[in-house]
Amino acid sequence: MAELIWRLRTAPRAYRSDLLWVLVVGGAAALILGWAMTVSIQSACAFALVITIVALYQHDQRWGLTALLALWLLGPGLRRVLGLISGPVANDPLSLAPFLATGALAALALVQVHVPTKIRIVLGLAAGGFALGLPIGFVSGPRSAVFALIAYATSVAAGVLGYREAQSNEDSALRRVLVVGMPLIAAYAIAQRYLPMSPWDQHWLDTTNFDSIGTGRSDHSVRVFGSLNSPGTLGALLSVGLLCYLGRFQHRTWAIVGAVLIVVALSLTYVRAAQWALVIAALSHVAASHGRSLRLVAGSLAVIVLASLALSPVSGAARDAVNRFETITKLGGDRSATDRSTSFSNLAPEAIGTPQGHGLGTAGESTKLEGTSDLRFPDNGYLSLLYQVGPLGFLLVIAALVAVMRAAWNVAREPGPGQEICLIWFPVMVFIAFLLPSGDAFYGLSGVVLWYIGGQALAYEFRRRSRTG
Repeated sequence: MAELIWRLRTAPRAYRSDLLWVLVVGGAAALILGWAMTVSIQSACAFALVITIVALYQHDQRWGLTALLALWLLGPGLRRVLGLISGPVANDPLSLAPFLATGALAALALVQVHVPTKIRIVLGLAAGGFALGLPIGFVSGPRSAVFALIAYATSVAAGVLGYREAQSNEDSALRRVLVVGMPLIAAYAIAQRYLPMSPWDQHWLDTTNFDSIGTGRSDHSVRVFGSLNSPGTLGALLSVGLLCYLGRFQHRTWAIVGAVLIVVALSLTYVRAAQWALVIAALSHVAASHGRSLRLVAGSLAVIVLASLALSPVSGAARDAVNRFETITKLGGDRSATDRSTSFSNLAPEAIGTPQGHGLGTAGESTKLEGTSDLRFPDNGYLSLLYQVGPLGFLLVIAALVAVMRAAWNVAREPGPGQEICLIWFPVMVFIAFLLPSGDAFYGLSGVVLWYIGGQALAYEFRRRSRTG
């Protein structure tokens, strides 16, 4: 002990300061973790995960981003496992962990790098558009408004993370995570359909009032949700993951196996909106690549369609997928499409006629915390945005969305830094834009993906202009 004390006393001053900082922060973290354990396992787990992700990001940017994205993808599944162990927890604090971790990393990135004014303006437009609904939302329901602000603002803040990564890297942690992770999650989702349901998933189904989880078949099968919290969320992420396979691959066998797993799992989600938005996004890739990807896109679509038609006589899942896709041309007889259309026609005039909006947190998941709403389950993300923040806030967010899509289009069309990755990101943005009429994709993981890749596209465009200017 005496020797250790002597070495510390003779160590450089900077080293002693760093060690003291580690001891202070570590001690404080240990105390907070101990207190969180007395509240619930979920609270302690949430705190530990956020601190770990921040530490990883400080050590290595790639590790931190990978851990953050893994938390978004696996967090709901972890919540179900802990719920089986300790029982359900009202307003589970673990559900906040991905938002808090995203916000913490964005704050670090904002301090450590200089974000150009033009990019700040674009991200500020989106954040400002959402913030316009905060005052009225706070009056209507403070907890709902604050949670909604955290959810939307941290999604926009992910743009700073994307910008920082694109400064020195022409690949993306998001693409790497989706290319590796989504086939694994897809395999788990397929197992949910054809193997006995895991105890934690079954417990979640038994204790959650999830009306739209069933397929409507007589065998009581469910629409798969994987490690995420709904078939809709899984369908969207599977589609984004599949678009990531449009880039170059060194291991073609893995690419084929991964894409097949994703396509099968996507068909088992029964998310028709994701399927037709995926087709439009794939066609936008053909346009952005000057037609070079036409053979790949057309060939892949042909194989999927022919395989589904060939298997439909012997496979109930393939038959259901074909029937579900066929309803795109018969929306008048589809209940979900009719309900969505009715909701839009009833509420859109009211939303347009309310300049100040109804307030942030008066639509979607945040309404669980406080009060009731006509848009408790928003079937249209654009309508949900307009309803909450009013026409002005809506226009600000859409202006930012158009700006990032324009940047991705410009970079993808011309040779230069970031072209290969933006050839993937532009179709992903198109996919989310066409998915929004069926749900609020500005919120949660889909929102993080949208603004994260938007930040990367803006960074690549800025780099090109700096070189040519």
